[in-house]
Amino acid sequence: MLGFAAMLASAYSSFEQTVAVGFTPDGRPDQFMERNTLFYLCVAIFLINNTLVSLLAKLFPRVPDAALPVPNQAAWAEHRAQLNELTKNWFYALMATVNTVMILALWVLSQLNKQLGAEPLTGFGWLLPVSVLLIAIAIIALPVRLLFKPDRED
Repeated sequence: MLGFAAMLASAYSSFEQTVAVGFTPDGRPDQFMERNTLFYLCVAIFLINNTLVSLLAKLFPRVPDAALPVPNQAAWAEHRAQLNELTKNWFYALMATVNTVMILALWVLSQLNKQLGAEPLTGFGWLLPVSVLLIAIAIIALPVRLLFKPDRED
């Protein structure tokens, strides 16, 4: 959360009043947004993401054992405390992943806006594949872990 706040403040201070947010294939800006609008949009996404994910993490333990949406339902129902801990950690990891993607996107947007007027804007094609990979890993981590049996409790 602190990393997001620091990146948002840094990006906000480096932006002009109007921020280029869309670019043509040859690297020229073609879509713009007011700096304040971008700032409030990022804060809203951050707050909604963190609030909803935290709410889901707190509500999951209330799901009845018979309605658990997990593979190996019977085994996991017997180890409910372990399942609750796994899902809580997964929800928080998902939240952190979304926040990380937003930090990366703000950093790239800041760098691109610093380069405006320069020759072709390059070097940032990695953002989309890295973001998709991070989110995909975060999303599939829990279902893959739940395919295995619960750890033995001592």
